[in-house]
Amino acid sequence: MPPTEKTGSPGGTGALDPRAPDFFDLDAVDKEMRRIFEVCHGCRMCFNYCPSFPSLFKAIDGHEEKGDGEVAALTKGEVREVVDLCYQCKLCYVKCPYTPPHSFAVDFPRVMLRAKAARARAEGVTPQDKFLGDPDGTARRSTGTMAPLVNWANRQRPLRIALEKTVGIHRDRHLPPFAAETFEAWFARTRGAATSPAAENRVAVFETCSVNYNFPGIGIAAVQVLERNGKTVVRPRQRCCGMPALDGGDVPSAIDWARRNVEDLAPLVTEGVPLVVLGPTCGYTIKKEWPGLVGTKEAQLVAERAMDIGEYLGREHAAGRIDTGFTKPQGKLAYHVPCHLRAQNVGVPAQALLAAIPGTQVETVERCSAFDGTWGMKKQYYALSREYAKKLCNDLGEAKADRLVSDCPLAGINVTEELQRTPAHPVEVLRDAYGLTLEDAEHPRRGHPRS
Repeated sequence: MPPTEKTGSPGGTGALDPRAPDFFDLDAVDKEMRRIFEVCHGCRMCFNYCPSFPSLFKAIDGHEEKGDGEVAALTKGEVREVVDLCYQCKLCYVKCPYTPPHSFAVDFPRVMLRAKAARARAEGVTPQDKFLGDPDGTARRSTGTMAPLVNWANRQRPLRIALEKTVGIHRDRHLPPFAAETFEAWFARTRGAATSPAAENRVAVFETCSVNYNFPGIGIAAVQVLERNGKTVVRPRQRCCGMPALDGGDVPSAIDWARRNVEDLAPLVTEGVPLVVLGPTCGYTIKKEWPGLVGTKEAQLVAERAMDIGEYLGREHAAGRIDTGFTKPQGKLAYHVPCHLRAQNVGVPAQALLAAIPGTQVETVERCSAFDGTWGMKKQYYALSREYAKKLCNDLGEAKADRLVSDCPLAGINVTEELQRTPAHPVEVLRDAYGLTLEDAEHPRRGHPRS
């Protein structure tokens, strides 16, 4: 990890707390934003991290030339643009030298979330953000028997233009296919009845919306890898983590989903069952946002027990509890480390395990995908998302790798559009290195070294 990155974690001022008396107060939010903008104006280290900072510094410099007060003179429109251009990558927090416990207490991404929440309380959540903020509701109507029709419709230009006009998803944005069988359905069909609540070595999986509805193969691979290493996988009832709703300022929905998730997950983690998360954005949300959103000791316990799948496997590998009997070399891997994994301050946990595969080289790429779960979908930010992802795509392309790898399937969407190659998840690479197949996954014990 570079020396400029901190040993703390985003949210150092405390988790997002909508119960604070002035949390939704527009004047209080504006005052806090301008206080932070003053610090950013004097530092400018983040000038090229995301579109928010060039927008902020350009506006400040324009007022400075006029001699009318710099940050204090920023108009409401200029401030609003800075807020809207933030796609919550968290890199500014990871790199910032002025985060808590520094007296400046700069938490730029969190005050951006708060600003969106305050605006949504005052103006209402936009139709675009309502649609994008409810992936569970949208995807449940698009999977199963409807999947072929929906996937066909998403490839038709006239229908994509209509979608852009109605809900604001850019007509050219690649949309991941919906699965004919969700991970939830697959797990219930192949594992649900076979899992005893009293089984030892249990691991609870939080699959994420994108894995459940769009990329169930990632979830299946995770089950195969965990079972290969003697774990009994359980899938507790779950729903969206709430981050898409937070992106649009819909705090009540985020609180509701977080609260219901905690109710279903807390009994398992109380028993000491690890909670393994298959996507870094959801892992970040569980660890850093749920305690503040829910405000209970159960939410804090779930946050403390949650681990990214790579984090969990890396821990097991370091303890000598991972089967390294890999039989299939994977060649050169260009491994994209997503921003929301870096923001969890867990390093690059899957790297050592991937490197343990014989005949495999791993080149890590720490660049931002500039996608976010909802921001990169929006028609007004699509071009910026593609532009800011070019450094990542260039580095991945120049690596001349046999496989591209990323922990975040949504981060891979810009890569797919730019390079016409879709990154695999680390657990898919591990599954392949074991020589396991999807057919093996249909049988709980097939592929286990003692089966």
